[in-house]
Amino acid sequence: MARRAQRRRRGTVQKAKDFAKGIGDDLRDEIEVQLNGFVRAVVSDLTSDGKKGGVSPVLTGFFASSWKAGLTRPSRTDKRESFTPWSNIKTTIINKKTVLAPGQKPYIKQRHSVPTNFTLNKSVFIGNTARYAPEAVLSPKSQVNAYLFGGAGGFKEGLNQKIDRFFTDKRPDIRVGGDVDSAGRISYQKL
Repeated sequence: MARRAQRRRRGTVQKAKDFAKGIGDDLRDEIEVQLNGFVRAVVSDLTSDGKKGGVSPVLTGFFASSWKAGLTRPSRTDKRESFTPWSNIKTTIINKKTVLAPGQKPYIKQRHSVPTNFTLNKSVFIGNTARYAPEAVLSPKSQVNAYLFGGAGGFKEGLNQKIDRFFTDKRPDIRVGGDVDSAGRISYQKL
């Protein structure tokens, strides 16, 4: 009789472990769905005109169109002149300021697809592939820093509000690249 009770208990313990593993797997899957949705939403926000309730500064639209998400840092190697239709958009300089030539309009279209396979155990990098990205982020028209660090801007929802909306249980460890030192190392600010 004691053997039968012991066998029954062992089976119950195993079922409980399987049940707990199932719950853990379900939670992980749910959080990864939230993470992937969050990354898509952030790239979408960045791929928008700062004058029209978006985040990015826009002259031709190439910078706003060049946001990319991935498992490695995006490299800033893309020149506007190499990509149609942005290469066809004419600019001119008036009073030492580059502006669109008469009759020209900016064009914004997300150039890089956003993967949907991000997982909890891998870092996700969101960056811009335009060669002139550092200058564009510092532009007076840019709302990127306000979006990232919670300042006031013309956008609908900042990054902190988006984090709170997507991750209802626990805030993820999200860090924003803040500065590059002379050795090329990037310092990060935790949000």
